[in-house]
Amino acid sequence: MTKNKRIILTILCLIGLALSTELCFVYYNANFAIDAKPSICAINDLMNCDGVAKTTYSQVFGIPLSYWGVILYLFFLFMTYVDKIQNIKFLGFLKIFKNPSSYIFCIGLLSFILSIILGSISIFKIHSICIFCFMTYFLDLIIAITSKTKGISILEEIKISFNDFLDAVRVKRYLISLIIVFLIAAGILTYTSITNIFAPQLIKQKEMKNELKKFNNLSNGYELGPKDAQVVIHEYIDFNCGGCFLANVYLHRIVNEFNNVKVIQHNLPLEKVCNPNMQHDGHKNSCLKSRYAMAAEKQNKYWAMSEILFMNNPETEQDILREAGQANFDITKLQEDANSEKIKEEILKSIEDANAKEVVGTPTMFIGIRKLVGIGSYPDLKDIVIQQGGKEKDIIE
Repeated sequence: MTKNKRIILTILCLIGLALSTELCFVYYNANFAIDAKPSICAINDLMNCDGVAKTTYSQVFGIPLSYWGVILYLFFLFMTYVDKIQNIKFLGFLKIFKNPSSYIFCIGLLSFILSIILGSISIFKIHSICIFCFMTYFLDLIIAITSKTKGISILEEIKISFNDFLDAVRVKRYLISLIIVFLIAAGILTYTSITNIFAPQLIKQKEMKNELKKFNNLSNGYELGPKDAQVVIHEYIDFNCGGCFLANVYLHRIVNEFNNVKVIQHNLPLEKVCNPNMQHDGHKNSCLKSRYAMAAEKQNKYWAMSEILFMNNPETEQDILREAGQANFDITKLQEDANSEKIKEEILKSIEDANAKEVVGTPTMFIGIRKLVGIGSYPDLKDIVIQQGGKEKDIIE
C-alpha cells in the first residue's frame, strides 16, 4: 500500500469513525435518554436522524447500525496498517492478511451496496432521512474506490480476497480460530436478537401488540367505550404515525380501566394525496389506510381495521385486503366503500374538522377542556383523565 493511499484511507476511516460514534450517541439519546434534546441532524420531518434511530430498521440482529459502522471503520483502519502491525513481535500471524487493499475494497463495495438498500428503506419506508447515515454510505464508496488496486478489475479484487480466505482456512490453526470467532459472534448476535437489549423500540412494540390483543372493549363506529360516558376523549390520528400506535394502546387501556370514559377517533392523514393542508407527501399511504379504516366502519369493524393497520402495518391496498380477508371482512364491500367518493368526502370533512380545531399533528387528543399534542407517559395521561372526571373501575378486566 502506497504512503498516499494509506494517508487518505486513514483520514476517511477517522471521518467514518467520527460519524458512526456520533450516530451511536444519536441512537442512545433517541431510544434510552428520555430527556435528551434533539440531535443536530434532527432538522425536520424529512431530515431527521432521531426519527430514523427510533425505528425498527435502525438495527440488524438486534445491534444498532451505528455500532456496526464503528466496527466497520475500525476494521478498515486495522487493514490499512496491518502490514505494519504484523512486524510487531508475537503478531506475525497477521501475515495471513496478504492483500489488505483488496479486502478493504471488497468490504467497502459490499457496504455501499447494503447502504443503497438502507437508503431506499429510509426514503420509501420510513420517509425520513438520516443525513449522517447517508454521509457514511457515500464514504464507504469513496473508501472502496481509494483502496482499489490500479490496473486490477473488480472481479479480480474479489477473486484475490476469496483465494486468500481459502488459503487461510486450509491452515488448521487459522480454521480453528475462525470457527471460534464465528461461534462467539453467532452467540452474541443470537443473544442481541432474542433479547433486543439494544432495541427498546422492538421490545416496546412487542409489549404493545400483546397488550392490545387482550383488550375487548365495547365499540360502536368510531367510538370505543360506553355510549353514556361522562368523559369523552377525541383523538386525531394518522395510521403511519408511530406515536399514534402508542396512543392507541394507551387509550384502549384507559377505556379498560375506567367506568365512564370513551374514545372517539378521528382520521387525520398527513399526506398531500388527500390532505390539502400538507406541503409535501408526508406519511406515504396514510390516505389509503384512512380510507380503509373509514370503509371498515360501514361494517361496524372500524376498531378491528384500526388494529390491523397499527399492528401489521400493511403497505399496499392488496396487503390491507389480505389482512381484512383473514379477519372475516366483506372484502368486496370494503374495497368498494374505500374507493367511493363518499369515503373521500368523509376524510376531507374529518381533515376540515381537525383544521377548525387547529390540529396540525398527530396524535392530538382533546380530553374535556385539555388539549394534548404528542404522547407522553401513561401515568400522566391517566392523571389528566382523572382530573377531567374519570372514575377508575374497582376490578380491571
